[in-house]
Amino acid sequence: MSYLALYRRFRPQTFDTLVGQDAVVKTLKNQIATGRIGHAYLFSGARGTGKTTAARIFARAINCLSPVDGSPCGKCAACVALAGGNIDVVEMDAASNNKVEEVRDLRENVQYPPVSCRYKVYIIDEVHMLTDAAFNALLKTLEEPPAHAVFLLATT
Repeated sequence: MSYLALYRRFRPQTFDTLVGQDAVVKTLKNQIATGRIGHAYLFSGARGTGKTTAARIFARAINCLSPVDGSPCGKCAACVALAGGNIDVVEMDAASNNKVEEVRDLRENVQYPPVSCRYKVYIIDEVHMLTDAAFNALLKTLEEPPAHAVFLLATT
């Protein structure tokens, strides 16, 4: 049996189990309920407050075929596909992938539509660690993204 850190084992999987972020959860649930999904979101806050966790839940919820009170149901085909990892939700750690080449690869791949989900979601964690050149390369895509792309940026 492999070791799994506690924060990974007990990471919230729905908005109802996300503690301490009531205002953010309410806002994100309302956007899902009304179907008014923006093309980019910025999650900011102190370390350990659930920015990346909220982004992951939101990525699954906007692709869920039948969300339950704004949270992913966990039973539909999209939720099952996203639970095991899927190419429609791309997570990039900008702390270690902060060069222009990585952002250019992302920019080239953003044009392709999602394979099995409604949206292709890019979660960029630690976005403040991107170099100036890398962020400038990403800026045009953030300003004018394709209709199927959603960017979730997390920063301290």
